[in-house]
Amino acid sequence: MIKNIVNKFIIEEYKLKYLIFSIISGILLALSFQKFNFFFLAWIAFVPLIYCIYKNDLKFSALYSFITGIMYSIIAFNWMYLFLLKNTSSFSDSCTISMIVWICLSLYFVVWGIGINFIKKKNKITLILFAPALWVSLEYIRNYYFGSFPINLLGYSQSSVTQVIQFADIFGVFGISFIIMLINVLLFCWICNREKKYLLIVIFVVCSMFVYGYIRINQISQINNEKEIKIGIVQPNIEQKYKFKKRYVKKILYDLKQAGISLENKNLDIVLYPETVLPKNIKENQDVKNFVNNISPWSNYTLIGGFDVENYKVYNSIFVVSNVGEVIDSYRKKHLILFGEYVPFEGLLAKMFSKFITDNNLTKEIELKAFTLDKCSLGINICSENYYPYLSRELVLKGANLLTTHSNDAWCDGLSYPYQHFVLNIFRAIENRKYLIVASNTGISGVIAPTGKIVRQTKNQEQIVLEETVYTNNYITIYDKIGDLFVYLCMAYAVIILLIYGIFRKRKNV
Repeated sequence: MIKNIVNKFIIEEYKLKYLIFSIISGILLALSFQKFNFFFLAWIAFVPLIYCIYKNDLKFSALYSFITGIMYSIIAFNWMYLFLLKNTSSFSDSCTISMIVWICLSLYFVVWGIGINFIKKKNKITLILFAPALWVSLEYIRNYYFGSFPINLLGYSQSSVTQVIQFADIFGVFGISFIIMLINVLLFCWICNREKKYLLIVIFVVCSMFVYGYIRINQISQINNEKEIKIGIVQPNIEQKYKFKKRYVKKILYDLKQAGISLENKNLDIVLYPETVLPKNIKENQDVKNFVNNISPWSNYTLIGGFDVENYKVYNSIFVVSNVGEVIDSYRKKHLILFGEYVPFEGLLAKMFSKFITDNNLTKEIELKAFTLDKCSLGINICSENYYPYLSRELVLKGANLLTTHSNDAWCDGLSYPYQHFVLNIFRAIENRKYLIVASNTGISGVIAPTGKIVRQTKNQEQIVLEETVYTNNYITIYDKIGDLFVYLCMAYAVIILLIYGIFRKRKNV
């Protein structure tokens, strides 16, 4: 039986080369992301897969697209299995859940491959526009629906090439993904047809990106900075296994104070702590109250993460504390992490995955608000909320002139996830042209300028304190104004093309 399968799907009709090409595509794409960061590979990664799709029927196109997707997912999201194993100690649960996630991510490649195969006999102009439009549409769906992990969108691979990603202030990260896929398709057309016009278009598009990037970086560097804000960031590096155990409460609070003690008497405007860094409720536990009273005089305001309880509902929150230790407001997380902060159908899934159950089913906040302080208006994201560009955009439209992200990547310390997570902040800064401050527990903290330049950055898994000066501005970008209109146009175009060709194919078959 195995021999027959090998003969039919691999050896027969030279299918082996297509298998190899599809694997190469997956590897190249995975290596373009963090922590590997061979960003240039993203511009050619899809060329072998497109070749496989063009040379095969619908069934094999779906198969090779799946192979590319699964290879990419296993390498780029290799931290998934290690993360689960570390936090559940269950080999079977970790393998099962990892495979489910990797397969789900691969299905987006399958849909894309089927779509390309469906229109491949039409003219090349249709392919050149349809392929990136469909890809961006699928990325958007992945980003906002079905609980997928929206890190490692194609555009994020270019986070280290500041000039290339400046288009994000018009089209967002999805626009960068569109251009990368466009280049892949153009290179495929050039290789297959040997027509110089495709290569010339590639050169023109890439040069245009660099020219626009150079111009915008110079322009944004000269925008009117309204107020100077002196900030401190505390990265305490508390191991996850100690965070919420009762016997470690006093030790954690002592370590937190010692971690930030160098900020005392620095006359700072804001000190930022990570997400869920407080081991007990700030409003009820006396040890926590005493700690907050001790650190609050270090700055005019302190932003610190912990759990808030109201009407028996638990919220992942960032507390805004005055310089006399008073909690004057709080931001509650709006987007919760699937399986991390809530478990859907918990009764059923608890039986399936006995050891992988979240400690608390948290409640998500409905209202989104910016916080007006003395010198600035803050737009706060908690951890995975920086996955969603619309949140930062809406905060800016509500008046935020400074953005912050508070995260806890201790769940994944030592893995590639903290690097993949941090770079999302670069795009949020460019999309809204605001300074963005990141405070992480174990992970990467830093300050990012409106140009996307990383002003300061910590190392993963280190205890450190940063001091920096940032600036507010009320600049509104095109992306702030139009949001993801470009994505909606891509979706409309992809659907129209599929409908038109579907009708033509049906009439032809009649």
